[in-house]
Amino acid sequence: MASVSEEVKTETSTEEKVEEKPEVKLPNLGTDAEDYYTFGIGAIKDGKFPLAVQAWLKAVEIEPTMVKAYNYLGRAYYTQGMIEGAIDAYKKAVELDPANPKSYINLGIAYRYDQEYDAAINELNKAIELNPLSALAYDEIGMALMKLEKHEEAIAAFQNAAAIDPKFPQPHNNIGVIYLMQGRSKDADTEFKKYEELMKEKSAQQAKIMGGPHP
Repeated sequence: MASVSEEVKTETSTEEKVEEKPEVKLPNLGTDAEDYYTFGIGAIKDGKFPLAVQAWLKAVEIEPTMVKAYNYLGRAYYTQGMIEGAIDAYKKAVELDPANPKSYINLGIAYRYDQEYDAAINELNKAIELNPLSALAYDEIGMALMKLEKHEEAIAAFQNAAAIDPKFPQPHNNIGVIYLMQGRSKDADTEFKKYEELMKEKSAQQAKIMGGPHP
C-alpha cells in the first residue's frame, strides 16, 4: 500500500504533466487594415473565434471606419453569446453606415436576443424604412412582438414577411405557434404544413446546388 507521501508525489507529478495550451496570438500583418480583415475571415472559417476577433479589432484600430469589420465583429460576438459586444459592434456599424438596412437588422436581432424587445423593434423598423421589402426584418419584428405577447401584431408582421418572400419558411412556423397558443389548432396545422413544405423545397434546392442528394 502506497504511503501518503507517495500518493502526494504521484498527484504532483501528474499535475506537472498537464500543459496549458499556449494562447494563439495575432501575427503582425503590417499596417493594412484589409490584411487583418481578410485574416479574420480565414480564422472564423477555421472556427478560431478569438483570433478572428483580434484580427478585426486590429483592423478597426487601423481603419476606424471599416464597417464590414464591425459587422463581422458583431457576428463573432453574437455567435459566442457575447451579446453586449455584438450590440456595441453593430451600433458602430449603424453609426458609420446609416443607410445600410442590414446593420439595423443585425442590431435588432442582437437586441431581441438580449430581451430588449422594444429596442429590437425600433431598429428593425428603421431597416424597413430603408428597405420596405425586407422579409427578414418583418419576421424579426414578429418574433419580438411574440415575446411582448402582442400576438395579433406579431401575426401581421409574419404575414408581411411571408407575402414579401413566399419561399421564406420561418414566418409560417411562427404563425402556427401563435395559433396553437390561441387554440386555433386547424389553422396552426395549415401553417406548420406550409412550413414543412417550404423547408423541403429549400433542402432540395440546397442539395441541387451542392451537386444533388447523396445516397
